[in-house]
Amino acid sequence: MSGEIIAIVTVGIALAGLLVGLFFWLLQDIKEVAERVGRLEYSQAKLEGLLEGLREAITGRVAT
Repeated sequence: MSGEIIAIVTVGIALAGLLVGLFFWLLQDIKEVAERVGRLEYSQAKLEGLLEGLREAITGRVAT
């Protein structure tokens, strides 16, 4: 094999390793974002329930 082919193969292997590493890093970040969104959804639902209760207490009507 000539030096050029060895260099091309080496660069290809290095790029493949970089892509795999970046893929797993991105996958981990996506999981963290999904967890944060889940916590926000829970908090938002809790606040909506509190606001609905407050509305019912002020107006004396049940929201539909």
